[in-house]
Amino acid sequence: MSASEDELRVACAGARSELDPGGVARKFGCARLLRSSPAELARLGVPAPLATELRRSDAAGAATWADELRSRDIECLTASAPGYPPRLAELADPPLAVFVAGSRLDLLAPEGPSVAIVGSRRGADAARRLAHDLAAGAAAAGVTVVSGLALGVDAAAHEGALAAGGPTLAVLGTGPDVAYPRTNACLFNRVREAGLLVSEYPPGTPPAPWRFPARNRLIAALADATLVVEAAERSGALITADMALDLGRDVLAVPGWPGVSVARGTNALIKAGAGVVEDVTDLLAWLGIDAPRAAAAASDDDPMLAELGRSPAYADELAARLGMTPGAVAAALARLEIDGRLARDVHGRWVPATPGG
Repeated sequence: MSASEDELRVACAGARSELDPGGVARKFGCARLLRSSPAELARLGVPAPLATELRRSDAAGAATWADELRSRDIECLTASAPGYPPRLAELADPPLAVFVAGSRLDLLAPEGPSVAIVGSRRGADAARRLAHDLAAGAAAAGVTVVSGLALGVDAAAHEGALAAGGPTLAVLGTGPDVAYPRTNACLFNRVREAGLLVSEYPPGTPPAPWRFPARNRLIAALADATLVVEAAERSGALITADMALDLGRDVLAVPGWPGVSVARGTNALIKAGAGVVEDVTDLLAWLGIDAPRAAAAASDDDPMLAELGRSPAYADELAARLGMTPGAVAAALARLEIDGRLARDVHGRWVPATPGG
């Protein structure tokens, strides 16, 4: 990074102080907190049932509870268990336990690189498309995409990874069986089927405002780098970036149009020294992956290149024109972009790349 870590911390600090008053994200989940008195827990807003569940020490009760979880295809990994994510153990306040649901337990300690892609819940269409395409390109290259299953950029990142057939991991601010927001219920189920859902909260835990800043530290810990696609100056995404800095991880950002409120956070990060990401090649380079510039695309991609040669198109338009599924189009576009065969025009539409450009 071209600037000091302190400058990056300043760029993130306002969001943490405003969205995480009292430092609950720092305190919740640590052993000290769960040893606190009921009065102290109540003052911090920690529900008594949640503390009780994580404090279970009776062996018979714990065994019964474990059986109940397994019957619901949920696993509880305590900090002393062999399967506990090693990256979470690097936190200053690691959860005493995490609850996981899904088919890809290996994503808790992936062999390859991982990236957290986060951003605004009310972002522009262009930001969501970019998050989708960046995630698709990264997943196609074998990168695990981590995000928080929120509306906007988070959901787009998971969608992109799934479309490319790649791995994705969602960290929740609810129990592992609670889909929130409800509009993401379908995506929640798809991530559970093809990837992994992770939470430090027991099943049935409902959403609460303070839980989301707390879960952001898990997002940062489970990724090698955090990429902020779009964020205002007071944004949960900046909390994630700040926590990534605490762990010594790279912080990356997509530059935004000056003066646009949801670009001020990312532009501030870049001014402070965050890595700049404008396309999937930039992202892969930060993750240490050399994106090859293939001399020619595979024959399966020829119809796509020919169609885009006739007129530019967004991914959904291209899918309709070619009669392909959105997932197949996203995966092919990601491969072609990595190969240097496709680019974006000023409107964000896909076009054949200019030779030598």
